[in-house]
Amino acid sequence: MITDPGWIVGIDVGGTFTDIIGLNRETGEVRDGKVLSTLQQEEGVLESIAAIGVAIPEVAEIVHGHTVGINALLSRTGVRTGLIATRGHRDLLDIGRMHREFGDRFYDPTWLRPHQERPIVPRELRFGVPERLRYDGSELLPLDEDAVRDAARELARQDAKAVAVCLLNSYANPDHERRAAAIVAEELPGAYIQTSALYPVTKEHERTTTVALDAYVGPAVNGYLNRLMDRLAEREYGGTLWIMMMNGGIASFADACRNPVFQLVSGPVGGASGSVKLANESSSSNLLTIDVGGTSTDVAAIRGGKTPLTDTWTLETGLTLTMPLVDVQSIGSGAGSLIRPNALGNVAVGPASAGSNPGPVCYRRGGTEPTLTDACAALGILQPDLFANGAIQLDVDASLDALEKTGRQWGLSAIELASSAYEVACQDIAAKVRTISVYRGLDVREFALQPSGSAGPMLADRVGQILGLDRVIVPRSPGQFSALGLLRSDLMVTRAQSIMTPLAPGDADAIEAAFVTLQDRIRDELKSQGADVDRLRFERAIFAMYRGQTWDNRLPIHADTITADLVNDLIPAFHTFYQESYGFAAPEIPVVVSTVEVTAIIPRQHGKAALAPEAGDAFLRKAQLTLPGTTEPVEVPIYVRERLGPHERVAGPALVAEKFATTVVLPGRMAFVDDDLNLIIDPQS
Repeated sequence: MITDPGWIVGIDVGGTFTDIIGLNRETGEVRDGKVLSTLQQEEGVLESIAAIGVAIPEVAEIVHGHTVGINALLSRTGVRTGLIATRGHRDLLDIGRMHREFGDRFYDPTWLRPHQERPIVPRELRFGVPERLRYDGSELLPLDEDAVRDAARELARQDAKAVAVCLLNSYANPDHERRAAAIVAEELPGAYIQTSALYPVTKEHERTTTVALDAYVGPAVNGYLNRLMDRLAEREYGGTLWIMMMNGGIASFADACRNPVFQLVSGPVGGASGSVKLANESSSSNLLTIDVGGTSTDVAAIRGGKTPLTDTWTLETGLTLTMPLVDVQSIGSGAGSLIRPNALGNVAVGPASAGSNPGPVCYRRGGTEPTLTDACAALGILQPDLFANGAIQLDVDASLDALEKTGRQWGLSAIELASSAYEVACQDIAAKVRTISVYRGLDVREFALQPSGSAGPMLADRVGQILGLDRVIVPRSPGQFSALGLLRSDLMVTRAQSIMTPLAPGDADAIEAAFVTLQDRIRDELKSQGADVDRLRFERAIFAMYRGQTWDNRLPIHADTITADLVNDLIPAFHTFYQESYGFAAPEIPVVVSTVEVTAIIPRQHGKAALAPEAGDAFLRKAQLTLPGTTEPVEVPIYVRERLGPHERVAGPALVAEKFATTVVLPGRMAFVDDDLNLIIDPQS
């Protein structure tokens, strides 16, 4: 048994690959790896640690992002879940806010909301019980305990494994929910039970969906985390297991098990966290990020080196989480996405994916339909002997055959279809980037494009060209960038409480008291978990709205104490925010604080990597490459990324290959490595 472990590792499970990066805090040595994701994700995690040649007892910390929860939701394989709501509100999950997403079926009278078509809580498992709390938490109608017990018994009869309890205005007074949950526990011993104590805020629909989603995925997520911990313990792991959360920070194992739903897209959030670190360390504090994985692409806008946050996150129309979450948007187009006709019969890339099993045709694992990976292999972007550090030998002839067969329906040759698919994927990703930049009023000329994921660098220069961006920044180890972001994340806990209090100088003490209560609660929680609370710092925010409104807006508070003078400054700040956000303000209407939010942060000791290029000539060889928009190959040089020294320059067209990624440098572009070994692509001067 090794008594002085020195390694910390970040492990990100994706739809196709499980990525790992390890850092030795004593020597600065960095090791990265990539293995195919497994159905039982803990197996892939263990394989990834073995892939970098580190014994598990040598690891002091594991920071982990997984896809167990989101997989359960997307495939609707969560546990059988019931809902207990206030009488008259059992159909809230179906009704939602009556939003209808614009698209192909906008005018389709047969369209069903996703929760009606594929419910996470079937209607026969939803029960309304008599009870009522006023907006301030005072009791209007007592909880009918007999009705709760009857509902619980019926849920037991129908074999429910989890129950969500979410009652009207319970954010202001949890007593009815607590009692209802206790009765359910008596009737369904062993069931997973969640209440809106998970995140006690206003917005009844969003609060209900958050609680219901947590109940639906909670057993699967917690079962996975416990299996992983058991497997690690079998191998004498004595370190800490941290879990990435959607608020941009990591949580302890115990805290993560209390909040399974807030881990749904923890991997992409890890990538965004890494991008924030990069923005603060590079000359470009504004970044548009594209994290291209095997099944999807995640995009985000980093402004001024700040984490982009949203207070809602929507999986599907009507299924929305409410809490401050890193604002990462996704599109179903990745390296493993299948090339098929869309509804109009045109070439499309995704959303269906070959995943890791069987994977792209060129993997020779049984895949028969061509993917974007096959297209890039056919174009010469992915070199057969350089892919995945040589772990997978690509069969380019198999890709060409599959592309040829699929292309016949359009009258396209294999290369023509490959070129078309590459362009379609780049256009789709650029369109998604516009939704989080141009469509929000941002000037993209003020941003650099930062790709990650193993497939990001091979698309980035073309995506940047489509968007009109001059600079592309490819970070070190882009294939493991999300894992690196996990590794560099800090312990973070977010709690909130709705208070429905006027934003007025006379109410400053009440607002401050709410903040202090939350901070004390978090401090006690972290202290009980053994965290170093001496290094604890708090960040505050309020959710405010005009009186009479039903939707609030998040405003960070850059002060340690709420005073009457501070409130006098916050009121005009809210009007200014509203004017900038919506084009008007109403200073004659009083402002109400609906919710106070506290985020506690404890910095982790991340360690420092020893950076140095490898020895040897960076030029590897020349190869045939079919450039975007063409069908005739040209000869281009291939360079080894790990051997490029600071400020060494590469003129396009060229390929820059590294262990788990390949960067395409287009004609008229120049790439060079900066002092931090990031690969910068700019226009040739």
